[in-house]
Amino acid sequence: MKRDWDVIRDVLLEVEELSADDRRRFSYSESDGRADAARVEHALLLWRGGFIKAIDAGSTGGAALLCPDLTWQGHDLLDTLRSKPVWERIKSTAKEKGIELTFDAVKALGQMALDYVLTGG
Repeated sequence: MKRDWDVIRDVLLEVEELSADDRRRFSYSESDGRADAARVEHALLLWRGGFIKAIDAGSTGGAALLCPDLTWQGHDLLDTLRSKPVWERIKSTAKEKGIELTFDAVKALGQMALDYVLTGG
């Protein structure tokens, strides 16, 4: 699987929007028909990377994360990716400059994009 930053952004937004009650009933599971495989795989990446905390309910038959919530680092990453104009600017700048989107690149480009948007370009 190739990391997809749009899916990462979507998963972070989804987890942030869960209420406490929803969080208790929510899961990312390979056997869950409502979550597509890319979302589950990216949720697992975010969990392993420390951006999401969750209960590991996986078994040898597959992976499952229960009660997901953002960590401090997850909130920081989402703050960088949240604004659609800033996110689009990050992607376009990375493409123009031939930069691979890593966590550090996203954070650095996010600051540049935010400055650009705030100053009106």
